[in-house]
Amino acid sequence: MIPFGEMTDDVDDKIKIARSRLLIDHPFFGALAMRLTPQRMDGIGTMGTDGQRLIYDPNFVKDALVRDLMAVIAHEVLHAALGH
Repeated sequence: MIPFGEMTDDVDDKIKIARSRLLIDHPFFGALAMRLTPQRMDGIGTMGTDGQRLIYDPNFVKDALVRDLMAVIAHEVLHAALGH
């Protein structure tokens, strides 16, 4: 298991770990995060959502800590929850 603040180069694993930890540590945000389908999108430089997908740039995810991804994912799911 990857420690909370550690980095890994496998971006798909980092997304899974961040979403799973949100589900355990912050169930409200985690439940919302699990409803979004992760989708890679090169060149956007960050993460985003259209209310159905959790869109992410693999370079952004690769350089981020898992705990930071948790915060960004929570931010994105609130966009979906609030209909932004």
